[in-house]
Amino acid sequence: MSAEKTAIREKYKSLRKRLSREEVLAKSRRIKKLLFELPEFDQAKTVAFYVAKRESHEVETEEMIKETLKLGKRVLVPVVDGVKILFSDLRDYDSELAPGTFGVPEPKPLFRRPVPVSESDLIVVPGVAFDCRGYRLGYGGGYYDRLLREASLTRPSLSSVGLGYELQIVEKLPVTAEDVPVDILVTEKRVLRF
Repeated sequence: MSAEKTAIREKYKSLRKRLSREEVLAKSRRIKKLLFELPEFDQAKTVAFYVAKRESHEVETEEMIKETLKLGKRVLVPVVDGVKILFSDLRDYDSELAPGTFGVPEPKPLFRRPVPVSESDLIVVPGVAFDCRGYRLGYGGGYYDRLLREASLTRPSLSSVGLGYELQIVEKLPVTAEDVPVDILVTEKRVLRF
């Protein structure tokens, strides 16, 4: 992992941590509104969401997931399995999740219903920072880059959407051949397409 990426990651995690819980929820609601207005979201029958870890001050996905289920769409959420992310069909946010790998909520073993990522119509991904070309900087494990690469091979038409706050956008991130950009980025202020 490059020192440059590590420094950027620490800077943006720190900026995000300064947001109060109220700011996180207010910005996340504006992001949800823009996400739900996307034609890609509207047409999706199955959406693969990340589940936000509250302590990280990520864009909060709980309301998004619950509302997506109410809309009658199928929701998939990640389960970390070694170096890969696998997806599980989620039916009830409140009863089926518990802290898993890295403290991120995952389906409890009893509620794991594996589904290949290729069955989703849209993948919603987190990030620590995003740039104006669609590249994202995650937590350094490469989980989402591997996932997006696999998805693009198994289902090239599958769109990916990054959710981030405006304060997480940089002009240009350092990238390697392993990095995979998202197709769309939604912040509390705008939608960027790449």
